[in-house]
Amino acid sequence: MLILQSHLRMLGFVTFVMGISVAAADDGIDFFEEKIRPILADYCYECHSSESEEPAGGLLLDSRAGTHEGGETGPAVVPKDLNESLLLSAIEYRDLEMPPDEKLDDETIAEFRRWIKMGAPDPRDGDMSPHAESESDEFVPLWSLQPVQNPQVPTVQNQDWPTTDLDRFVLARLESAELVPAIPATKEALLRRVTFDLTGLPPTVDEVRSFSSATNDSYPAQVERLLGSAQFGERWGRHWLDVVRYGESTGSSRDVLMLYSWRYRDYVIDAFNSDMPYDNFVQQQISGDLLSADGQEQRRSNLIATGLLAIGSKSLNGGNLELDIVDDQIDVISKAFMAFTVSCARCHDHKFDPVPTADYYAMAGIFRNIDTFYGGSTRRPNTLKDQLKVYYPLTEDIALVAGQVEQFGKQTAAIRKKITPLDKRSKSLKKQLPGNWKQLLTLLAADEGASSNAESVKALPPKIRKSLQQYKDVQQQLSVLKKELEDLQKQQAEIPLPEFAFAVRDRKKTQDWPIQIRGEKGKNGDTPSRGFLTCVELRDEFSIPEEQSGRVQLARWITHADHPLTSRVMVNRVWQHLFGTGLVQSVDNFGRSGAAPTHPLLLDWLAHRFVHQHQWSVKALIREIVSSQTYQMSSASNKEGWRQDPSNELLWRANRRRLEAEALRDAMLLASGQLQSARPSGSLVQQVGEGEVGRNIDTQPLEQPFPYRSVYLPIIRGLLPEMLKVFDFPEPSNPSGQRTVTNVPTQSLFLMNSEFVQQQSRDTAARVMESSSDDKERMRYAWLLCLGRNPESAEVEETLQFLTQMSVPSDPEQNVASWSVVCQSLLASAEFRFID
Repeated sequence: MLILQSHLRMLGFVTFVMGISVAAADDGIDFFEEKIRPILADYCYECHSSESEEPAGGLLLDSRAGTHEGGETGPAVVPKDLNESLLLSAIEYRDLEMPPDEKLDDETIAEFRRWIKMGAPDPRDGDMSPHAESESDEFVPLWSLQPVQNPQVPTVQNQDWPTTDLDRFVLARLESAELVPAIPATKEALLRRVTFDLTGLPPTVDEVRSFSSATNDSYPAQVERLLGSAQFGERWGRHWLDVVRYGESTGSSRDVLMLYSWRYRDYVIDAFNSDMPYDNFVQQQISGDLLSADGQEQRRSNLIATGLLAIGSKSLNGGNLELDIVDDQIDVISKAFMAFTVSCARCHDHKFDPVPTADYYAMAGIFRNIDTFYGGSTRRPNTLKDQLKVYYPLTEDIALVAGQVEQFGKQTAAIRKKITPLDKRSKSLKKQLPGNWKQLLTLLAADEGASSNAESVKALPPKIRKSLQQYKDVQQQLSVLKKELEDLQKQQAEIPLPEFAFAVRDRKKTQDWPIQIRGEKGKNGDTPSRGFLTCVELRDEFSIPEEQSGRVQLARWITHADHPLTSRVMVNRVWQHLFGTGLVQSVDNFGRSGAAPTHPLLLDWLAHRFVHQHQWSVKALIREIVSSQTYQMSSASNKEGWRQDPSNELLWRANRRRLEAEALRDAMLLASGQLQSARPSGSLVQQVGEGEVGRNIDTQPLEQPFPYRSVYLPIIRGLLPEMLKVFDFPEPSNPSGQRTVTNVPTQSLFLMNSEFVQQQSRDTAARVMESSSDDKERMRYAWLLCLGRNPESAEVEETLQFLTQMSVPSDPEQNVASWSVVCQSLLASAEFRFID
């Protein structure tokens, strides 16, 4: 219940409970493996490892124990203590200077500071020699690597509650624990839940009224309407963009803008809206440029899809950029499609999962054989020739266009070459003419026409007359040349501008990649043949021809109907977005360090149906889940459920979930009537243009009002929109299938003071006041608009009292201000931020 208490009347909303974390952050192991261990291997192990002849200073950095114990001067790392961690002091060149040859870049040093503040998580134990015997055989078989089963639907005692087989799997677990499912959600709560889940927007006032008053079961029709809306792709496309670390700048220490990432964003949205089969979706993103296409549009879409491999964060300050890009590509593919942390095997055999370093470099060999077009570095690609080096052209006849541009360039240069000396001659002659040269020039023209002014021209001094004639001749030549140049430029303007995207392309020559010992560039070990994870056993062979990179085979291997990870992972991602928690809570990690499934039979049953019954249709999967009684339960609690299962792993009720930043922003825009449903053209990053964040870009286009859906906001890695940062937008440089949810003071302050929130409150108030002249009717409209329900009697009474106290009959603006406070209290309320 929302009550406008007296001490809130000035502020207009209920503040948050401070500092509560709703979801735990990542444990940091992946961060160590991806960011810290490679640097230690590259810069420290030569002098500070168990393989060093005499470890310098007695310090060993190739194990957790050695790093914590330190050497002669003390502990190298003290978890969470930046001042006592001598390793940090050394790499910052405060006392010692390590590495001695060259200081690490600022970005890398910042990552070490972040790692230590996290508690210095480190999975290493004992000898980390790359020659150590593989431990792969010691792993107990992982549940996630076992074949997907098609389990029998269980029988249940309560035959009245389940309406689908999905419900029977859930109810069987509840009955075994002697728990009962919660009551159904109210119609209003259910409509708000499913509308947000499927479109990321709240239901409209008319939709709430219609659904609430319907006497028949109109819920299936609502589900179909939502699945068929354009907003569906915008909602679920944004989920996917989290998973594939979507961004529009390189991030890292030199944050250069990436002008064409948005094409991949739009591709993803369109793919979800068209219900592209998930296996096709995966294959296009890995190998779209190599797939056959029905026409130019399909080919174009396939090329843009490979932007997945190009849009990752990149360090432009030197180092091993090629291996880092390959590592990023392996990381996003293995996590996004398989929820496996394959990148942990870059420097050594995976310490948890059966992924040897040889498997990592078998996959790395695939991506080493491609060119990745991700845009320019710190040097701007200004000419078409430069652009073709860093962007992938979508234009079919790019060679013809390039030839035309080159030809026009040559012709333009030739004309300008003639113009330049004539301009100089013109300026020189002009200095020799008297002040009335324009009048004299007119007389000279008249003389040529045998007019009555001929005598006046003849009377001019010969020198001036000569200069005047020369100046006139030069001007005539310039006029002809400038007309030729203008005509040439008009013709050039008619050439269609080439369109570019971020994409990849196979190299002409292919080769395998030797193991880089400890991940260090140039320290070669054995050379595995290009291939895939040996821990995944399939009935079909996927040999890679010598002349091919292997991306096509990799895509087919991942989407094989028998692959144990792909379907499970996607089903789990969908489940998480609909319930708040996955059947496997670690949605990006199906390995040994991840969580086991709470409902393994249900997960397999859904995964099997996803592939074999639904033919990889994401919409069909979502339809099946939201049609279940399990999804339609209320979040109402009961004592026995809380006693036995406080975290709701058995699904005895619905989880209360906070909306993501994008849904919050979009819902405010919708309430205020300012949201524009059309897709904007391109991205604001294009309006900013080529450049580097913090150095030479004009951010003014980013500061203008943007009334479109938040999925279209520019995701510049070093310059995220404020509301996204405040409400837990994930780090866009890392694959992130699950967002951390916090409840902190900065969010409360944002809802109080943000000009955006205040403007939406004013615009919402204007809509509310226009809806009726009666305050009670206005309240009903406001509550339906913002919360999807009618106000309770106590809320009506409290709000009327507030409006009466604040009302000034002779001051209409004061009345608008009062209603703005009411609307801001609704937009900032916990009920607005959460769905039940």
